[in-house]
Amino acid sequence: MNVRLRAIALALLAALPGGCASLAPEDRFRAYPAQGEMVEIENGRRLQLDCRGAGTPVIILQAGGDVTGSLAWAPVHDQLAAMTRTCAYSRAGILWSDPRTDPFHPKEVATDLHAALTRTGVQGPYILVGHSRGGLYSLIFAGLFPDDVAGLVLADSSHPDQDRELRSAGVARKPPVIANPFLTQLLRWSGLLQLSPAQADPAILGPVQAFYAKSAVANAREAAGRAQTLALAGEYRDLRNWPLIVLAREPPEQTLARTTLDARNAYLLSEDGPSPEGDSLSAEETVWRRLQSDLATWSSKGRLEVVPNSTHAFFFLKPQIVVKAVSEILAAARVMRAPAPDID
Repeated sequence: MNVRLRAIALALLAALPGGCASLAPEDRFRAYPAQGEMVEIENGRRLQLDCRGAGTPVIILQAGGDVTGSLAWAPVHDQLAAMTRTCAYSRAGILWSDPRTDPFHPKEVATDLHAALTRTGVQGPYILVGHSRGGLYSLIFAGLFPDDVAGLVLADSSHPDQDRELRSAGVARKPPVIANPFLTQLLRWSGLLQLSPAQADPAILGPVQAFYAKSAVANAREAAGRAQTLALAGEYRDLRNWPLIVLAREPPEQTLARTTLDARNAYLLSEDGPSPEGDSLSAEETVWRRLQSDLATWSSKGRLEVVPNSTHAFFFLKPQIVVKAVSEILAAARVMRAPAPDID
């Protein structure tokens, strides 16, 4: 942490009336009891795990790099649980889960999750569903525990090469709002974080806001290890023949531009004609689409599906897109794992 940043933080603390009294009383937490169960995974540290439904393979929902934890999947959780056992959870320090105090390493996400599933008897195979940074964590889990994987759905997932590719295209990466763990912890202690509005769907805003200060510290801890996470996920590019669907966003302005070109048949008439991506996508979106396409090639049974008129967190507005993709992977995984018929 540089001197200027430390000075700003201390100045903010000094400006608070009445010192550094907490603005996040415990009754905020009591108002929202944990969904699912609290699973002890090591030395008393617990992870919140919310499993619903019955059947195999088991769907594992991995949230992105934010503070919504297991609640991120509220729009699809019960629909998926109607098809098979479906588990959403909150990573260390997010929402109800107990925090870790050691330096972040991306392997911990996979090992924590695997330990929680093992402790509760939720056996694989698993279909891994990851959004944004959660896609990287799904790749790492698949790399560390390949015998437990039956398929994947990556919903606008981060890509291990995205920083390099975006830099090459002249696109500056937007830094997280609060990425410095020391500053985040300081702001939490001061109570300032509790004054910040949580960015979440209104349906889950109550508990997300109640735990926001705690969750923000954990999310900043993860963000500080972002480079490690990208690098480690990049080591696991072989997704074998697992069924894989990559869902890629397409912002409304790009959908409009693409459909306009489609109507004119401009890019279908000639190989030298204008490219729908090159003409309709910004530099950032062009790189992002290319990276999403690349992810789909990591499995021999992978495919890309573009989600028209969508944003990065499209599963809140278009939950059926995710449900349909997971349903397809579930059916494919069941066929692949079905015993071969006896031949007399």
